[in-house]
Amino acid sequence: MPQQTDTAEVAAIRAVWAGVLNAPIADDADFFALGGNSLAAMSICAGVEEATGSRPRLRVVFDHPRFHEYVHQIAATAQEGP
Repeated sequence: MPQQTDTAEVAAIRAVWAGVLNAPIADDADFFALGGNSLAAMSICAGVEEATGSRPRLRVVFDHPRFHEYVHQIAATAQEGP
């Protein structure tokens, strides 16, 4: 469920997580606690790429399994550039 302060990009990423994990995604949602696995991580990466135009590294979801941490890392990586 989108939070009031979500940017369009964060709302899109939240929707990807919700669709893949079949659960509402709060800021503190934990990928693994919601049943996430390697196939779900690949689906999230593909969905995020489709939604934002930028494909995150697969490792990010494993290193940052809480939604707010994941989004923060995605934003930080995007600012660093290629």
